[in-house]
Amino acid sequence: MISLNKYMQKDNFSLSHPKSFLILLISLLMIAGLHGQGQRGKLTGTVKDAGTGEPIVGANVMLVGTTIGGAADLNGKFSILNIPGGTYSVTASALGYAKLTISEVDIIVDRTTELKFELKDATVQLEQVVIVAEKPKIIKDQTSTSTTLNETQIKSAPIEGLRGALDFNAGLQKSATGNYSVRGSSSYELNFQVNGVEQVNSATSGPGTFGTEKSNNSWKYDVNPIGVAQMQLITGGFSAEYGNAQAGVVKVVLKEGAPKCTGEFRMEYRPAGQYHYGSYLYDQNNYEWTKWGNLDNWIARAKKSSGGYDENFLLSLGITAVNRYGWLYDKIKSNTATADERQLFESVVDREVRWAHELWVRNHTPSENNPLGVYDYRNGAYQRYMFGFGGPLGKDPNKLKFYFSGEYKHNPTRLPTAEQTQVYQNYIANLTYQPIPNHKFKGMLSFQKYRGGIWSGSDDIRWSGIAFTPPGLSSKYYVNIDPVRTEQTIAQSLNYIYIINNQASIEATLTHQYEKYELPYRYLPGYTQIRDVLDSLYDPQGSVLRAGIWWETDYFRAPDAFSTLYFQDTRTDHWSLSVDYTNQILETNLLKAGARAYYWDMFNTGVNSSFLANSYITRAGFAEYYRAYPTNFAVYVQDKMEYSGMIANIGVRAESYNFGTLYPIDIYNMFYPGKPVLNNPGNPLKEQSKTQFIILPRIGISFPVGENTAFRIQYGHFSSMPIFSHALSNRTQSGWTGMGNPNLEPKKTIQYEFGLQQMLEDEHRLDVALYYNDRVTQIGLLPVASYTGSNTRSAGFSATGEPLYFYTTFDNNAFGATIGAEFTFEKINFQNWSYRLSYSLSQTTEGTYGPSSIYPDLDRNYLSRKSGETVGYSDRTHNLRGLLQYRFNKGEGPSILGIYILENTILSMTYTMQSGAPYTYITGFDLKDVVNNRRYPIESVFDFNLTKNITIDDLRLILGLRIMNLFDNKWLTPISTTEDITNWVEYGYTTADLGNDPLRKSYITAEFKAYRNIPRQIFFTVGLGF
Repeated sequence: MISLNKYMQKDNFSLSHPKSFLILLISLLMIAGLHGQGQRGKLTGTVKDAGTGEPIVGANVMLVGTTIGGAADLNGKFSILNIPGGTYSVTASALGYAKLTISEVDIIVDRTTELKFELKDATVQLEQVVIVAEKPKIIKDQTSTSTTLNETQIKSAPIEGLRGALDFNAGLQKSATGNYSVRGSSSYELNFQVNGVEQVNSATSGPGTFGTEKSNNSWKYDVNPIGVAQMQLITGGFSAEYGNAQAGVVKVVLKEGAPKCTGEFRMEYRPAGQYHYGSYLYDQNNYEWTKWGNLDNWIARAKKSSGGYDENFLLSLGITAVNRYGWLYDKIKSNTATADERQLFESVVDREVRWAHELWVRNHTPSENNPLGVYDYRNGAYQRYMFGFGGPLGKDPNKLKFYFSGEYKHNPTRLPTAEQTQVYQNYIANLTYQPIPNHKFKGMLSFQKYRGGIWSGSDDIRWSGIAFTPPGLSSKYYVNIDPVRTEQTIAQSLNYIYIINNQASIEATLTHQYEKYELPYRYLPGYTQIRDVLDSLYDPQGSVLRAGIWWETDYFRAPDAFSTLYFQDTRTDHWSLSVDYTNQILETNLLKAGARAYYWDMFNTGVNSSFLANSYITRAGFAEYYRAYPTNFAVYVQDKMEYSGMIANIGVRAESYNFGTLYPIDIYNMFYPGKPVLNNPGNPLKEQSKTQFIILPRIGISFPVGENTAFRIQYGHFSSMPIFSHALSNRTQSGWTGMGNPNLEPKKTIQYEFGLQQMLEDEHRLDVALYYNDRVTQIGLLPVASYTGSNTRSAGFSATGEPLYFYTTFDNNAFGATIGAEFTFEKINFQNWSYRLSYSLSQTTEGTYGPSSIYPDLDRNYLSRKSGETVGYSDRTHNLRGLLQYRFNKGEGPSILGIYILENTILSMTYTMQSGAPYTYITGFDLKDVVNNRRYPIESVFDFNLTKNITIDDLRLILGLRIMNLFDNKWLTPISTTEDITNWVEYGYTTADLGNDPLRKSYITAEFKAYRNIPRQIFFTVGLGF
């Protein structure tokens, strides 16, 4: 690792200054082309005389509906570069020969497609001939494991959005929070691109939580499938062209618009209902309702069966308070009250108990105006609207084209949440302009918006609302304690391609993204401006019942906060500039070279407490603030060599980054100006964060053996810069309790892969990949003993006797590895049947090293050190994914009265099976330090989809039925408490089972969390296409 920090000092040159950044950016453009995340493929082939086999020199080859084409050389060979991924018809023509068109030609991003044209003499054949392209038996230039899905496969699969297509690959895993990992990697190691624009999420953690991941950070991946032409997923090593990811690349190619107008609209609907297992959360047979829902129980508590009153109960109701009826109760206790006074007190008790019970019922009953946010979450219906349309603008259909797609999704949450309904919007407009054949401009404007919660939005019940219970208290009667989250990204990109000649081109792309993430505070009734005295006499309109045993605070959170407990405001401007140079320098060598530059302007402030907390002065709280200007630069060169017996991708990439912020010089004595005042406020001096630099060599080689077999080997170094929360987050709590580390080194993975493609008969291809990923310099937590750490975390004393307090930072002290094998079996030709099976057998291990904590006197750092490697918490040994589709073409399928009821219909089914997550359970026969020695049960699910197109002239009526979790399989939720793990292992019952203790916390508060997945869902679709 090379540090460039000495060249970036404030006195010389600072990347955190916009002018300095622009100077460097312009310099890079003058020196070399910048990389423009390739979304294009290559078409090669030959044009020969069908009778003689001689090459047809000068034959024209064109992609129908575009201006893209080429000409055959003296040997009849042609090569066409820069073709957007998708499915095309390709025509070859020459003077004196009949035209030949090959349809359904798949152009795959970063791949070479080969065609062979044999033209017949025009005197023999006068009419144009159209044939369907044969799918390649093996993918000769596949040098790493990858999967490509076309438009039809994506639209007809039983998935909700584009994210669902990621589940087709056994090498990917979805975490409980809804994020993705690849082959054992951590989250955020997937480079997800839409038309070359990376989907960046700069706010990944909760407010003031210091690295705690919020739910559903992958929401930006759900691009409207109607607007997608192709999707490619690389889970093996990828070429030097792609960076800032350790594990995989997803490339989504959007439609550009055709020479004629086309379009489609779809509406999807799921009926309202309960979409979790177990009983309804507000069922009046629940524990709290049987205890407090009946007025007789309240009266029985107030009045003892032996006569007299329960003094503590009356006091909690406020009846016997000194300023109310305490004087009267004193008389009753001393037996000096008159009969009238006793009758008065009896009526007071009866009135107050009835009023309190009535208010308790209102607070606990779902309704639209419940002040605590309690509502019937089963009443909302899922609705989704999607559209996509495009075509030419102007007289020339190939000069100016557009495509506009959008989606609006209204998804009620599975559990009670403050937002009640999650709303997702995504709109993308593409404009393509080609004024002259060698120059092409493409603009993209996108708008993405998500309204949801910080602890809800995942398919996993643990991150669907009512978070952190068990072991925490349930908030189901205090729903509004959490804020409503709004995220929005507006992106613009301008792409320019200059075709220098048939062999060379330059591509430039400028992109800007503006991210806005807000968690606004909201005052809550009961404790602030909306004041409730909670007394039937003085405040009969009170809306929230006062504190008391009726809230059952051993199980449920009672109203106790001034406001919602979280606040965050994050604003990020993100600029990227890229230019890419491509040259077919030889018939066998395709050279690509370039660089890229990213710049972020970031602001973040957040609080994990009520509105009174801030970073330093009002009172102690979990708060954070940062302002930063990170930068990232990369250059690469890559040569794709294509020979008959070998295709090689060889390249090298160099990356550097700087988080563009100031960092304390003395990490053991950081300046803390807030309350409480410490004896030593710390050292206020800071320095510029360091620039990190890394070189990443990569090589992938494929060895085709005939037409049916190909071997491949792949070796490469892959890295990513730390996520922003690891570098920039900080947190206060009576001193520093957490501080990010902007000097973190790149996370790095060294990957090895050996693969084999083998045709089985003429229809099926088997792909086998053996791989090993060695992850080094990963990021873990490190406690630091400091003079200005949080005074709630004592760390003893320094060598001179001064008190020390811990805070936590991040360090490159973690590592991991995954070894595995992936098997993919698929049918390559799609007449009627199409199927694909993907199976992964792997093991992921992880660990940390170095001191368990560090002190100012460095000798102490060696007294306690971390060591050891264990099975990873996200490890899933077995993963199986299956996709099966059957297409009824026109005139096929069963018929009634001559009507083919299933013609133009696609039936699709997916199957998922995976090992359960590992967990730890130690008996007297186990080693005491054993970790993750057991597994939860296997998880499996079937999903089904039916799509039918009914053609009426030029219109298509689209009808669909999608059933998720067809057989209503249940996935056991990983257990969070020692007691519940013991109950599961020793007695076989979950939180949904009564067990031997009907009053245990997990049974009363989290019976609905026993199974984490979503029960059967049925969606109906209707649409129109033209």
